[in-house]
Amino acid sequence: MPIYDQSYKAWKSQYRVRGRWLAVAAQELRVARTSPIYRRLFLLALFPFLISLFILVVTDLMTTNPSALLREVVRRVQYTNIDARFFKIYLMMTVPFVYVFCLLVGGGSICNDYRNNLLEVYFAKPLTRLEYFFGKLAAVCYVPLGLTIGGSLVLFTLHLIMAPISAREFLAANLWVAGMCIAFSFSIVIPSALLVMASSALSRSTGWASVIVCALLFLNSAGANIVAMILRKRNYTCFGYARSVLHMSDLMFGGFTRITVPWQTIAIGFAAVSLVCFVIIMRRIRSVDLAS
Repeated sequence: MPIYDQSYKAWKSQYRVRGRWLAVAAQELRVARTSPIYRRLFLLALFPFLISLFILVVTDLMTTNPSALLREVVRRVQYTNIDARFFKIYLMMTVPFVYVFCLLVGGGSICNDYRNNLLEVYFAKPLTRLEYFFGKLAAVCYVPLGLTIGGSLVLFTLHLIMAPISAREFLAANLWVAGMCIAFSFSIVIPSALLVMASSALSRSTGWASVIVCALLFLNSAGANIVAMILRKRNYTCFGYARSVLHMSDLMFGGFTRITVPWQTIAIGFAAVSLVCFVIIMRRIRSVDLAS
């Protein structure tokens, strides 16, 4: 046999190990947890959950009390009723902490790596752009999704366990509430995280990224209110991100609202903003990847 046929085997691509984005997310969270502000804010963010947990347990225990008079008194107190409105109030209480944690973790997610040349280090490894992006996004959304989806589902499960009716009857009547909690949580957290990451990609420091996000939210809300006042149409306030979030919660959980904008319009707006932010982030990542 000729010697040139007795050579090394042709190179074939190996099976790519999945989950490399988890290493990026873990590193980002490891850096964020070193800040004492992060730990203090996390403890402070647990207060809405603890308050809601206390109200839920006390209300369910008193509702299952044999005394008919006590059950009727509890049901007449509007703010202690464990219904869709209760979960809406809990999620709205977590919204400020969602924004704060997105700013705290995501404000430096891209710009710090760019300033310290860590993007070149990341892409020197077998890491794709999407894996880097999803790792950063997972780190930014980790605590906010835990506060919103995790907290609401824990409360829902406890309410299911302590309900005086059977689990089948309870789920048949209230399972939609859990679905609305998950959908509303994603509609808050994902656009907020992408907006912060896009601002980080456009700036060179965490402080400037936070300033850009706060300025955009303020100008957006102020502009929407001014347009609504000039044209005398309340529906135009939904151009503001904060008002659209509140209107979305009213539509999902059955609250009263004077705005007639359908939820599909708001969902399209959230998707458009998220897509623009995604393009900005990927362009910044792509520029560094090509340069390296």
